[in-house]
Amino acid sequence: MQYLLLHYGYAFLVFGLVVEGDATLVAAMILASQPGQQFFDLRWVLGIALGVTVGGNELLYEIGALGKLKRALGNGRQWQRVSRWLHSSRGGIIALLFSRFMWGFRLMIPLAAGVIHIPRRRFTITNLLGGVIWVALLAYFGVALQSLFMLLHTDLLRYQSHIAVALFLTGLVVGMGSIPWQIIRRSLRRNVNQCPLGLER
Repeated sequence: MQYLLLHYGYAFLVFGLVVEGDATLVAAMILASQPGQQFFDLRWVLGIALGVTVGGNELLYEIGALGKLKRALGNGRQWQRVSRWLHSSRGGIIALLFSRFMWGFRLMIPLAAGVIHIPRRRFTITNLLGGVIWVALLAYFGVALQSLFMLLHTDLLRYQSHIAVALFLTGLVVGMGSIPWQIIRRSLRRNVNQCPLGLER
């Protein structure tokens, strides 16, 4: 595992940030702040994390701005809630800034911003500020965990790279495992919505 981290660590980092950013960034910060054996450079971790999260949201915004998803998403309950948030002046800014911390809505909010044509400049500024906040908080949490490992016991230090990798893999499994569930749930909801009134009980 150490060989893989040393030679392909940044590729794993980018992949993990796309699939499950929270756990990946915390794990990378633990490895970057590990004394004596650093698998990652701290500056590269922060830069890559910021680039992936900001770039990913910008891509979602552009996809939404194409206008081809409006019909498909216009009837969902979550979509209607996000649309109300973004249409309110104060709530829209808050939703754009903290979308990365809103489980279940973190991908839908930038997508919806493109669909309803939130001004591009406002979205870009709030996206960048939100990315900085997200990276700063999770990076601090990762460094704090590393300090906790050092305080608990020196023997724990030899296992912290394994702990970080386990956290990273857990995040990947959770992130990728939730995709089929989301597809099944939306398919069931679509079937219920299409069911004739006479057949409903």
